[in-house]
Amino acid sequence: MKVISGSSNPELAKKIASHLGVPMISVDLTQFANKEKRVHIQDEVQGQNLVLVQSFSHPADEHIMEFLLMTDALERLGARHVNLVLPWMGYSLQDKVFRPGEPIAAKVVANLVSNSYTKRVFLLDLHNTSTPGFFSIPSHHLSAQHLFVDYLKEKYDLSKAVIASPDFGGLKRARVLADTLSLGLANIDKHRDFHTGEVTAVDVHGNVDGKIVIILDDVILSGSTAIEAASLLKAKGASQVHFVATHGLFTSGAKEKLQASELDTILITNSIHFENLPPKVTALDCSGLFAEALKTWA
Repeated sequence: MKVISGSSNPELAKKIASHLGVPMISVDLTQFANKEKRVHIQDEVQGQNLVLVQSFSHPADEHIMEFLLMTDALERLGARHVNLVLPWMGYSLQDKVFRPGEPIAAKVVANLVSNSYTKRVFLLDLHNTSTPGFFSIPSHHLSAQHLFVDYLKEKYDLSKAVIASPDFGGLKRARVLADTLSLGLANIDKHRDFHTGEVTAVDVHGNVDGKIVIILDDVILSGSTAIEAASLLKAKGASQVHFVATHGLFTSGAKEKLQASELDTILITNSIHFENLPPKVTALDCSGLFAEALKTWA
């Protein structure tokens, strides 16, 4: 087995390769003058079992196209199998039709992956646990929960803590973490305007007075949900508010807004690569999760 990386998260790919004790394949990823992607795989891959690491993060369309070109090149070079590590699946939040005339974008992306020269795909904490069913190739849906559990146990006095869900949709996910840590559960009522995307936190169900509140979500986008929730929880008497999410997308201006918010800390994984993160943000390494899952297919 060898590991090859697209341009989205080469640091994560190197860490996965290190865990597995296997080499990285050299690939030259550039652009033509007209801005089209140019891929040149420089090492021998014929007959080999490969791991391709690529997050479909911003710019998602470019990273998806780059992935497709890489898998085509690997097929033409005679690679035996290509296993895709897809830490963040771009378009996965568009997993249903909200209004007539909209696509199910997550299924479109899953079809692109399934129809490429990819044998199986490894995913991490998707927004909708039904999304792996969109793939027509074997999919492995991994969870970062035990990374968060270990960190939270080490970092905080959990005798004073409570787990909170930022909305009704995330209640099941939050309940699993609360049960694992033997903690109480709170729920935040929020309203989202589907036209503007604006989020308003309305109320809190559960006792948070004097508590360390740990909010669990799958992804941070603009940060509006986390910011609104922290403000409401502090108003309800929470002593600390920490936001935990597997994926940090941090759309334009999000990092600055989160740093200036009432949140005490933000915990994510390195499923998406950022050169610089605000002081409040800690990124846990998820490479070991993928490496362990990949060992079966080495």
